[in-house]
Amino acid sequence: MTLTARTGPATRTGPAEPPGETAPWEGRPLTDHWETVRALVRSAHSRPAGPAPGDGRDPAGFAPHGELPSLDGPLRGYLAAAGTRVTRLPDHRGVRWQLFDHCAAPEGRTVQDGALLLVARAAQHTRRTGRRIALLAPSSGNLANALRDALLRAHRYGLAHPDQVRVIALVPAASRHKVADSALARHPELRRRNPLVVQHGADPGSVHELAAAYCRAHVRALCTGTGTALWYVRDPVEHRAAAALRAFVERDALGAAPAAGRVHAQAADTGSGLLGHRAGSALAAGAADAAEPRPLLVQQPRTCGLVLHLLTGSCSREGAPRYRYDAARRLHHQPPGSPDPHFPRTAHHPEEVVEPAFFTRAPGTAPEVSALLRAQGGTGIVVSRYECLARYPSLRALLGPAGVALPADPARLADWSLVMTLTGALNAAERGLLTAPEVVVHRTAAHSAADRTPVPGALARYADSADELHAVLTGALDDRGRSR
Repeated sequence: MTLTARTGPATRTGPAEPPGETAPWEGRPLTDHWETVRALVRSAHSRPAGPAPGDGRDPAGFAPHGELPSLDGPLRGYLAAAGTRVTRLPDHRGVRWQLFDHCAAPEGRTVQDGALLLVARAAQHTRRTGRRIALLAPSSGNLANALRDALLRAHRYGLAHPDQVRVIALVPAASRHKVADSALARHPELRRRNPLVVQHGADPGSVHELAAAYCRAHVRALCTGTGTALWYVRDPVEHRAAAALRAFVERDALGAAPAAGRVHAQAADTGSGLLGHRAGSALAAGAADAAEPRPLLVQQPRTCGLVLHLLTGSCSREGAPRYRYDAARRLHHQPPGSPDPHFPRTAHHPEEVVEPAFFTRAPGTAPEVSALLRAQGGTGIVVSRYECLARYPSLRALLGPAGVALPADPARLADWSLVMTLTGALNAAERGLLTAPEVVVHRTAAHSAADRTPVPGALARYADSADELHAVLTGALDDRGRSR
């Protein structure tokens, strides 16, 4: 693939730099490197679009053409929600710390770069074919929220007519609070066309099973009856394409990595961000001998399959350390002596959840992620809620000067991924798991519960079976349906 020129400048902001300090760097990677993004998505979808609705082939495998629109004024406005700020954090234990804030744009608190690309690709498909398209997106909540925000932006900037592109977000009941109230919930017709569907169930990850079961049982009838192509969004490459741009941000903001390497820490569910960053590094490297990023993936006890696979070759919890329960303190501890540094020394429960957005226990990407970590000298660490809470006051003080305001009460924190990442990176440094002289911490979401009101339960739809989901989708896509 040929690297393309940047389409816009990035800047350093703030006052003149005092000696030894660096002013924040700000850029808009999606617009700055739009042609590279288009090439990445196009190359990943070189096959033609999936079957047309009702043509008798496998409509569950439908995907639109891998073509994104050309960059113009409306698209620039649409993409303005994507921005990154790089800020120097205080040194710790002789290591330089940097924060890559991927939510730095004023409108980018909840919009993910990958979601912007998904909706833009769907809009381009309708322009090319004239056919309506609906995205069926099972999600832990963050992607659902991001897609709904991206769709509203597409309406605002004229990329898609509300009738042509629709989003059906399927989330577990435990994550409904993550989906913000908006015109998609309040406007009766937009709500009908773009329902938030909530599933009850003990395992949040079962939303993927429900979506897959629905496609097997009903998608052909749905597409034939409504004339709408249903795009079942599964591990979209758009997320990897967006993550690839982190390598360009690294190059533009920090320059070449030190000879001893640069660690990139990120909370991970399936590791798609790490894989995308690797692809971007191959494109952004200015020299063949440029140092590759050394990933540090951070996970929680309940869903630590990537760390387990890296250490044991399997996602089975049989490879996790055993804990002893301290009834007096109501805490679980690793036995003293030789605790495993990759796992929490203390936890409220050995399988506790810190951030419900991470719900994949055995990611299909585990072998690929393990190979990447071994090849690039990376590692993984698991953090507990106890550890996050113990560090929370100091993390809040650390992030405040960098423009990230964590709420004083951690109960008001609606997304724990950044707290997890920083806690894991600091634990790894203090336990000798990191040896590089520089660590980059990635922030992909962090906002307090007070930032936006969640969609009221009365404005959501509910489905716990494929048949119930079919009733919801039929109402959403059949324009003879009635608003509710």
